[in-house]
Amino acid sequence: FKYPQDLDLVTAGDVVEDRTEGEWRITRRKTAAPIRLAGFNLGSYLHARVERAGYTVDVCANRSLERELKPRAELPPMTLGPDILRRKLPDPMTSGTPPVPSPAERLKQLADGVASALEFMSLRFGPPALPHLTVSPIPGTFGQGFPGLIYLSTLSYLKALPRSQAPVQESQELFFLELLQAHETAHQWWGNRVSAGSYRDNWLMESLANFSALLYLEKVRGTHATDVFLDSYRNALLEKNPGGQAVESSGPIVLGMRLESSTQPAAWRSITYGKGTWIMQMLRRRMGDERFLALLKEVLQRYDRSELTTEEFRQLAARFLPPNSPDPKLEAFFDQWVYSTGIPSLKFTYTVRGTAPALRLTGTLTQSDVDSDFSTLVPVEIRVAPGRTITQWVRSSSEPVTFTAPLKQAPLKVAMDPNHGVLRK
Repeated sequence: FKYPQDLDLVTAGDVVEDRTEGEWRITRRKTAAPIRLAGFNLGSYLHARVERAGYTVDVCANRSLERELKPRAELPPMTLGPDILRRKLPDPMTSGTPPVPSPAERLKQLADGVASALEFMSLRFGPPALPHLTVSPIPGTFGQGFPGLIYLSTLSYLKALPRSQAPVQESQELFFLELLQAHETAHQWWGNRVSAGSYRDNWLMESLANFSALLYLEKVRGTHATDVFLDSYRNALLEKNPGGQAVESSGPIVLGMRLESSTQPAAWRSITYGKGTWIMQMLRRRMGDERFLALLKEVLQRYDRSELTTEEFRQLAARFLPPNSPDPKLEAFFDQWVYSTGIPSLKFTYTVRGTAPALRLTGTLTQSDVDSDFSTLVPVEIRVAPGRTITQWVRSSSEPVTFTAPLKQAPLKVAMDPNHGVLRK
C-alpha cells in the first residue's frame, strides 16, 4: 500500500515492510492464511486493543465525528411578522445545542464486545479466518466483514443513536449497538472461511452470520433480545407495499438480489436477513441447540476454504435431525421455506378428556392466509410436570388437522409454538 504518511492504514495481515518516501508511506503485509478478499481503510484513528483466547482485536475509531451526525441547534419558534428581519438568531454556542458526541466514546466497549463475540464463536465453530481482527468505522447504516477486517457503521460507535422526530425502536438500538458488530464478526466464518456456491446460495452466508450473532446476543442479553429481532423480522416480511403485496411474497429466498424491485425495494434485505434468520431458527427448534451447533461446526469443517450450496446444506442438515423425525431429509421444509413463499396464520384449540391415568388430549390446528398446498410442521408443547415437556410436531394443512396425545395426568400447560419454532402471523 502507498498512502499519505499522516494517515493510519488498517488492513489484514502482518507487516513485513514499512517505510516512508517523502510524503508517502509504503506498507506491505502478508496474511497468515489464504484469503478470498482483502479490504482496507484509511483515516486518523484512536485505537483499543484486546487479546482474547489467543486472538487479537484492534478497534479503530475516528478522532472527530462526521458532519451528518453532529447535533444541530434547535431554534425557538418564530412568528412571521414585520420584525423578523431585525431578530437576532441565538448563538449556537450558548443556545442549548446538545453536546457533540465523541466517536470514540464506546471504543473500549466495542473492543470488548467484538473480542467476546470472537471468543464465543471460536469456541463453537473453530478458528476465524485470521487470528488478528481489525474493526474500522465507515459512514452509513451498514457493516461488512472481510477476512481480518470489519467495517462498522459509525452509529455503532455512539452510546445512543441520534434522535429524530420518530422514536428509536428497541430493535434499532440493539442492531447498531450490539447485533451489527457480532454479525460482522460472524462473517469471519460465514463468507470468509466458507463461501456461497452462487448468488442463489448467498442467503446462507448472511443468514448463518446473523443467526450466529443472535446466538451470541442471546447468551449475553437473554432470550428477550432474540425475540425482539425475530418479531421485527416477521413484521418487516409482512409489511405491504401500496399495491397490497407483502414483502415476503416477492419470491423465494434463493432468488438473491433478484428479489429487489421498484415495487419492493426492501425485499432482498428483509427476506435474506429476516426470513433467512427465521429459517435458521426453525431448524434450531427442530434439532435442538446441541444438534444445531454440531451442524454449524460440521459445515465449517467440511466446507472450509470452499463453497457451500443450498442443497449441500440441506443434505448435511438432515443428518442432524433427531432420530425418527418427520420429514427426515428436510425436503418438505426446504420446498416450503427456501424454494417457495408464504407465512401462515395458525390457530390451535384443544380439549382433555378421560380420567387419570388414562387421559387423552385432542388438539386441532387450523391454517389460513396461505395457498392450499402450503404445509409446515408446527410444535405443540405439552407441559406434563414442572421441568418436563412433551413436544408434538403437527403438520399443518389447508383443512383443520386433529391429533391426539395420551396423558397420565392433566397437563399444566398446552401451547402452540411458544418458542418461535415456526414463522407465522
